Amino acid sequence: MNKKLNSGLALILPNKKVNLFVIFIVILGIISGSLFLMVLNENDKSEVINEISTFMANINTNNINNFNSFKNSLIEGMILIILSWILGMSIIGVIFNIFFIYMKSFTIGFSISSFILVYKYKGILSSLIYVIPSQLINILIILILGVYTLLFSKYLFKMIFFKDKTVNLGKFFKKYVLVFGICIILCVISSLCEAYLLPSLLKVMIKLFI
Repeated sequence: MNKKLNSGLALILPNKKVNLFVIFIVILGIISGSLFLMVLNENDKSEVINEISTFMANINTNNINNFNSFKNSLIEGMILIILSWILGMSIIGVIFNIFFIYMKSFTIGFSISSFILVYKYKGILSSLIYVIPSQLINILIILILGVYTLLFSKYLFKMIFFKDKTVNLGKFFKKYVLVFGICIILCVISSLCEAYLLPSLLKVMIKLFI
């Protein structure tokens, strides 16, 4: 049991320095996304309020196509995963992947602050429902994929420019493929939660608190 747990943790947290760097980027993205709403002008804030209000009204009136929501969320997530995974197999791809990690985290932070802007203290509950579980799964995908894509680029750089023979890229690639599969599965689960579970939870919250 302990061996399985340790191997699972080693898969998620393979390198402390890279782990901390990716976690820092994610936290930075969420915080800056949350604060970005504060610097918007009143017109832009009004647009955000209208979008959130329309979204919640559609949920309350069952005016949402769950399958289309699932399909769109899945396609968007798959494109990000596949693109990040492929770019991770190059040295220059590290720049794009850091940007992807930051922007995905920024979007999550912006969405959380948008709910709070519209519904004040009730928005905290809305944002928690929004984050749990779909966005938590997305954050996990960002962390795992981010760490492994950066590690791949790092090992490739060491092999090419420093002729580092301690780097076993073939062995790491097997883990890299496994991580890709795990992220795809997590993406499907996240999309299902976002399309079917999230609207149901938000509808209950609307009836009880809004």
